[in-house]
Amino acid sequence: MLRKTVTIQPDIFKALEVNNIMEQYQSFSEMVSTSLKLLIEKQKKEQYKKAMMEASQDRLYMEDMKEIEDAFSYADNERKI
Repeated sequence: MLRKTVTIQPDIFKALEVNNIMEQYQSFSEMVSTSLKLLIEKQKKEQYKKAMMEASQDRLYMEDMKEIEDAFSYADNERKI
């Protein structure tokens, strides 16, 4: 495990106390680690969304998606027995 010193603003710490957020974790370190994991996941989702928005503007990408959609359209219309 990597050890780092964390300094936070007093108002943020007070908000954590007032909202009983720290009580949900075994330690301050666990809370910080969990928060950082959530931040990383959020960043990944934002990057993926941005990439999809860019891809939607790419004519070749959209043509490929249309070909795939057409190739598997029969599966979309299958009835389950």
